Amino acid sequence: MKFGFSIIFLASLLSFSSLNAQTSDNFQELMDTLKDESSTLIVYSVQVGAFKLQKNPKKGYYDGVENLFSKRYDDRFNRFFSGLFKRIGDAIDYCDELRARGYQDAFVLGLDGGFDRILIEID
Repeated sequence: MKFGFSIIFLASLLSFSSLNAQTSDNFQELMDTLKDESSTLIVYSVQVGAFKLQKNPKKGYYDGVENLFSKRYDDRFNRFFSGLFKRIGDAIDYCDELRARGYQDAFVLGLDGGFDRILIEID
């Protein structure tokens, strides 16, 4: 009985950790896609913040947030994103995880070539 519980517990840990795990190769591949301004592939990400007056948020605010990157847009906002996903469901799951970790304003959006933002309404 104890052995069976250990297997189930380990399997649940593995599935939770792999839910939002993103390899650096996968992240880099999707980042390269976004850098290609002619790309029409929509890549999903989680926006965790936007700052206009300061270039970066307070030091340490995003410590522990994986695959964090930022982009300054024409409206002079420096937007911070975490993670890149091919499937919207993976981005939604990751957004829920970030909200549970205290980033309450996190939301999912799509990005295409040149980092154009595509807002996605999720009920």
